Amino acid sequence: MGVKSSLRCHLLFALLAVNGLAVTDHAAGARIPEVHGTSFANQAVSLPAQLQDKAAGILVLGFSRGSREAVTDWAQKIAGDYRSSEVVAFYELPVVASVPSLLRGLVLRSIKSSTPERAYQRILPITSNEEGWREVVHYGAADDAYLLIVDGQGNVVWQTQGQPTDAAYAALKQQVEGLAGKSAR
Repeated sequence: MGVKSSLRCHLLFALLAVNGLAVTDHAAGARIPEVHGTSFANQAVSLPAQLQDKAAGILVLGFSRGSREAVTDWAQKIAGDYRSSEVVAFYELPVVASVPSLLRGLVLRSIKSSTPERAYQRILPITSNEEGWREVVHYGAADDAYLLIVDGQGNVVWQTQGQPTDAAYAALKQQVEGLAGKSAR
């Protein structure tokens, strides 16, 4: 990375920090846990394997009922730009591993009933390894949405958490477009 690029990156992080966004560099390089599950559309999904032919993956995680609104708000913004992308994969990952098994079906039905059917293929419930996901996102606030941008191998290249803002979404798009530009070369 050149001096100008490095300076721009540091300025962007400083600007985002001033605006109260939790953008972190410390997640970069971490690898997401493997997931083998079924989307709400009853399609088998394996991560990070399904990211191999993509320039980037956008993962939006929620760990509590209180995070659902933030996750949904992020998902609507992201779907507007990436729903039909050929080079970017986008998944919502409700983390329900710690929900008692007797209640888990009820929780998942509640999430599904509040979700438009067109989004079913991108929603993959996480039913195991919650601790691994908490480590990767540097979990701290139960009601936050956690966003990861990962490369085709599942390595985290960028992360933020909380409610969507225009500045955070602009940073997300910049990261995704940077990865897409690299893969086009």
